[in-house]
Amino acid sequence: MTLPKIEEWIKEVENRPQSAQTILKLIYGRLKDLTEQNEMLQAENIALQDGSRVEQYRKHAAALEYQLDLLKRRFGLNQTELAALTAEPAAIPQALLLYNTHGRLLRIETSLKTGTFARLHGELSVAGEAARLLSVAANEELLLLFSSGRISTCPVEEITLQPSGGEWSLEQAALPDEPHGGEHLVCITPISRLALADFFLQSSRRGCIKKTMTSISETIFENHYLGKGTVQKMDQPFDLTLCLKKELFVLATYEGRLLGLEVDGLSYALEERIRLDATDHVVAGFIIHPDELLLCMTQSGKVISRSAGFIEPAKSTTAHGQALISPARLEQGVRFIGAAAARETDRAALLDAAGNLSIHPVGDLTGAGAVQNGSPLLAFGIVPAPAEKQSRPLV
Repeated sequence: MTLPKIEEWIKEVENRPQSAQTILKLIYGRLKDLTEQNEMLQAENIALQDGSRVEQYRKHAAALEYQLDLLKRRFGLNQTELAALTAEPAAIPQALLLYNTHGRLLRIETSLKTGTFARLHGELSVAGEAARLLSVAANEELLLLFSSGRISTCPVEEITLQPSGGEWSLEQAALPDEPHGGEHLVCITPISRLALADFFLQSSRRGCIKKTMTSISETIFENHYLGKGTVQKMDQPFDLTLCLKKELFVLATYEGRLLGLEVDGLSYALEERIRLDATDHVVAGFIIHPDELLLCMTQSGKVISRSAGFIEPAKSTTAHGQALISPARLEQGVRFIGAAAARETDRAALLDAAGNLSIHPVGDLTGAGAVQNGSPLLAFGIVPAPAEKQSRPLV
């Protein structure tokens, strides 16, 4: 509303008194809008004066700067290159991070040779939970998720790199964030790509899924809390991954069930998405792309591989999933220890019950259909080929 407009309306009332009521309603509506805007500006001014809004802006700027720093460190980009996102990532050495539910982390240099490259002593399983593996680059940032829903972050470079060929114990490994009373470490996720991702995806042992927008990561990191992601008392958080829209998320279970879920169809509310028997539980949750293979590993070293196209996205909210282990094999005690997305040029890392940590080309595993091992396998996962220069979680 401008002064000339008001003068025009006044003249209209003088010339045609019958239009006065309509014009007064227009003026009243406009004055009401201006009053509300004025109150908002006054509140904004008060917030700026007492510092609360300034602190809010400061926290938001700090969160954006943190995500920017993660990208710059991970890809080795300067400001101009980051804006264009055209530079190729630098070749960053990869290592294996071995961790357990007590929060102990051991970072071991990977070997380029096939076979055993490290040995571990001590307890490799805690309360039935085997130690887990993660392939990481030296400039990665890690997010630690605890059973309480609490989170913390830790740069990989703060964890001492142990040379391959040695013998190590998790009891003497690094403890970047000791679990608080009653909680335990459930998973570790690389987050250098946080600014490029659309969602966090949480999965539980009983197949509950929750999607959270990364746009609220500022609040998540400020509160150090993401949530447990469970609905049953007997359930517990299991995995966390970053993903994009239109991707395919896969769950694999101990008794050989496989479930594909389209990310766009997942809910922001916690949902149970796979119907499991009481003896079954989730052993892997990951994103798979059309050019990748699905690779599943049993405790006896049997390898089951399928193309990504084999996975049928589930339509039902409580599907049973596709069966990859036959009833006869289940009767014999065959079970999955893990599953992952892989390419033929990748390598697989294996941890057995005797503490041997070994590397095997994925092409060799898919060709042979099994790996010869003297002890039952506890953990399995994928080490990306050097050309990919990215981190992938291992089960």
